[in-house]
Formats: sequence, structure tokens, C-alpha cells
Amino acid sequence: MPTRKASQPSSRMLELLAGAEVLSRTRDLRSIFRTAAETAMRFLDGSYSLLFSVRFTPPDLCVGLLGCCVSDGTDTYWDDVCDGQSWLPVDPLLADCLHTDFGHAIMHEGDTWRLAFAIGALGQAHWVLEIHSPTKPQESDCSALSLFLRCFENQQQAWEYANLDTLTRLLNRKTFDDDFERLIAAAELAEQALQTPLERREPELAVAQPCWLGVVDIDHFKKINDNYGHLFGDEVLLRVGDLMRQSFRSHDKLFRFGGEEFVVMLRNVAEDHVQSIFDRFRQSVEGQDFPRVGRVACSVGFSRIDPRLSPAELLGRADEALYYSKEHGRNQVNGFDELIMSGKLRITTPAGQAQIQSDIDEIFL
Repeated sequence: MPTRKASQPSSRMLELLAGAEVLSRTRDLRSIFRTAAETAMRFLDGSYSLLFSVRFTPPDLCVGLLGCCVSDGTDTYWDDVCDGQSWLPVDPLLADCLHTDFGHAIMHEGDTWRLAFAIGALGQAHWVLEIHSPTKPQESDCSALSLFLRCFENQQQAWEYANLDTLTRLLNRKTFDDDFERLIAAAELAEQALQTPLERREPELAVAQPCWLGVVDIDHFKKINDNYGHLFGDEVLLRVGDLMRQSFRSHDKLFRFGGEEFVVMLRNVAEDHVQSIFDRFRQSVEGQDFPRVGRVACSVGFSRIDPRLSPAELLGRADEALYYSKEHGRNQVNGFDELIMSGKLRITTPAGQAQIQSDIDEIFL
């Protein structure tokens, strides 16, 4: 059985340290995943690697694929389309590494060595990295890689501390502006693609659809806090956050915007589907039995992302649709454009009136 030679250890260790230094400067979550997986795979001369999230709900131990990294011998390619939420039972190799403290496990299958590395302390690992290599690595290489993966854990925890709401674990208000700018840029690309004949579109934009911003507000939340106390109010916020993760796609951006208000960013959703997507979430909240509180409802307003408008105007449109929902019975979903077209809502600013008139002219003239 071929074993990886320990040639030029200092040079290889320097490469691993360089990877750790790059990782320490990486701020984007998917880039953190990619940098860790690519560095680890190159270090062990792997052909491909898989990064999993781990969920342990006694007695079941499950993993969800976050992404994969493939090498063609010259370059490495990272694919992060997986959502990490499609839970699967672990196989014996992954189970072995997860039952150790920052440990690893190895298995020989045909011409390939499968290696699995637990990222986290015993019983507390949140990730596991699987690497496939044609050669068996030395034990010293595995130990060095385990230390590198602690850097990944530290960087991931730092990202969560900076970007996640401490209660709901949704994205926090501080991250909103940057994500909103990226959403507007994506909307601009989508609008350009939609104006281009299908046969002339770039492959990645062949099925481009609009982007959307939704604002969610829990109805009568102050009464929940007043009648049942903040402990049960926090439990409502937690459950609503969980329902958002279950209702929307993994790549949709979900924020706790403040208090009982949440924000959703959707990309590539057809106009005739967006209402049903938000209404599905509203119904999931309505059908949930909240501890002690019982039934809870929420109101939703959403608007299409028009890249010609400022971020403040776009957020204002979604807010106006939300206010309409709350002022006309609550526990409902309304879209800004539909409210305008039906005459239920009016734009009062000159700039807004001009923009709406321009949109109407494009549709009917």
C-alpha cells in the first residue's frame, strides 16, 4: 500500500501555515469553507474532499453536506451548492472520527484512502472533513492537519460571533447592508438577463428570475411579552427563526432585523411564485403551537428589487407593504407592486410617482 513520503516537510508545513494565515483573513462564510477544504486537500495530495455539518440529536448522529472540493491535478474547484441541511446518517468512518477529541479516522477502499477529520472537541464537533487520497498519509501529517482545522473552527466561531444574532442564530442587523448591496447587484444582472433573448443569455443566467426583499413582523408581540414574560417571548422568536430556516432555501438570506422584525432576501424567484413562498412561511407560523403562548401570527410585506432605486427606497417599499398587512387585519402577506397596481396603496414622493409611472408605461405602452 503506497504511503505518502515525508519529503520536504518544512516546505509542506510552510504551505499549511500559509493556508492558516489566509484563513485568518477570510471573512466570507463560504470562503472560509472553501479555503479550509482546499488547503487540507492540497496538503494530503487528495483528489477530492467533502465538508459536512454535524447534527447530534440523541440518539441520532447526522451530517449534511456543505460543499465539495475536486482536484484535476493542476487546479482545485470548490462547489458550495449544497445546503448542509439535507441530513443523512453517518457511515462508520465518519462516526469513528466523531467519537474522538479533534480526531481522525482512516479507511482503505480499493485504490483510495478515505480520511475523516472531526472539527471540534469530543461530543461538540460541528463539522467533519472527509478527504480522498491515492496515498496513505503519515500520522504526523494527520496531526498537523488536525491543528490546522482548529484554525478553521476558530475562524468559523469568530464569523458566527460577528454575523449571527445571538438568540435566533439568523444573520444580524450589522450584516444587512453588505448583503443588500450584493442582492441589488444580483437583481441588476437578472434584469439584464431577462431583457436578453433566452438563446443569447450566458449559461449561468439562462433561467434568471427577479430578486425580492421581504419584511416579517410578529403580530401583537408586545402583548406576548406583557402577558407571558420575556422568556416565552424569546421562545417565540427562537421558534420563528427555526420556521424561517425550514421554509426558505438555504441560500436565501434570513435576518433578525431587530425586536420582532425579520428580513428575507430572495434571489432568482419568478414573480408568480413569490407570494406563495412568503405565504407558506406565514402559514407555518400560524400552524405552530408555541409553548404556553399557543398560537402566534405574523404579517409580511415584500417588494421586487429594482436596481434603479436606492436601498432606502427598496426597503421602504417592503415596509409599506408590511404596514398595509398590519393595518388591514394582520396575519397576511402583501406585495408592494400588487398593492400599487390595484390602487390599494399610493406613492406620495415625486420620485416614487415618476418611477411607478415609468414601470406602468413599460408594461402597457
